[in-house]
Amino acid sequence: MDAHLMLALAEGCGPGLVAALLDPDADPRHVLAEPPRDLPPAALRRLRSPDLARRAADVRAAAKRFGLGVWTPDEGGYPSRLLPMPLRPLVLFALGGAGAVTATRRAVAVVGSRTPTPYGIAATRDFASALAAAGVVIWSGLAYGIDAAAHEAALTAGTPTVAVVAGGLDEIQPAGHCGLAHRIVAAGGTVLSESPPGLRPQRGHFPRRNRILACAVEAVLVVEAGLRSGALHTARHAVDAGVPVFAVPGPYTSARSRGCHDLVAEGAQIAVEPSTLLRALSVEVALRRADGAGLLASADELAVLTHLAGGPRPIDLVQREAGLDPRRFLTTLLHLLEQRRVQRLPGDLLAATIG
Repeated sequence: MDAHLMLALAEGCGPGLVAALLDPDADPRHVLAEPPRDLPPAALRRLRSPDLARRAADVRAAAKRFGLGVWTPDEGGYPSRLLPMPLRPLVLFALGGAGAVTATRRAVAVVGSRTPTPYGIAATRDFASALAAAGVVIWSGLAYGIDAAAHEAALTAGTPTVAVVAGGLDEIQPAGHCGLAHRIVAAGGTVLSESPPGLRPQRGHFPRRNRILACAVEAVLVVEAGLRSGALHTARHAVDAGVPVFAVPGPYTSARSRGCHDLVAEGAQIAVEPSTLLRALSVEVALRRADGAGLLASADELAVLTHLAGGPRPIDLVQREAGLDPRRFLTTLLHLLEQRRVQRLPGDLLAATIG
């Protein structure tokens, strides 16, 4: 019996009711065989419908036809970070493998406006590129704007990325990002949806998508968001789940940054540079040398190296831009000099070592 899928397809029961039936130790087969007597009559009829098993089989067949995985909490590649989540998805449909969604991979959701400013796009690229270069898997929603910029930055960095969409995976929406979705999969990433094949995205599906994004990661980064942005819903789902939220500040005149400023006022951590998140996640960064060998760098070292990417800079300016106090900066600098990753130049300049 395909119990999780059947419960997910039992329209009219509602996710809240289904979650109430499925405590962590409950067996969904028992819920279907003996539904609680106090359920509304309409819910009982749907759970007892003889068509439910047939519909589940049809959905399984459609998923196979489109090359989709069907993941439930007790099988497949279901993300383990979602297991303790309230109203966890009973089923996820997946395009691509499970390697990018495993709990052993560091993960950050990057979300924001569908109509960002050039500042927002640049900030997204900076943050997502640095995170992906550190091996962090970027999760986002495949939408236009910030989402797409985050996925593209991860792909450019050569790190898998995960997209969570609202509609069925047989017809990727938005249609303009079908190619992006397939590039994500080709690069070892995954596209996920709670909706079965054939179900087009509707307004009510997006909040459910957002809660998955919020709970499947270790942190949520909001880059640009207006006061009514769906990215704020993702952030607030994260707060409810105990997931840290970071927000990139913007110009006080920009309506697209007001949601970020509200999040900071509500307690989100302000993100002024990628090393803010890397330090919070205690991520060590693998820097790639010209000979292909990997070198580990701490978040403090990455902060220094990031500010040397454009060429030699005055030492005191690098310290201020890296956000390190003098003692931490000196310790970091000495380590980088010992490993020959940076070099001192005349005029109190500092430069990254090439090769």
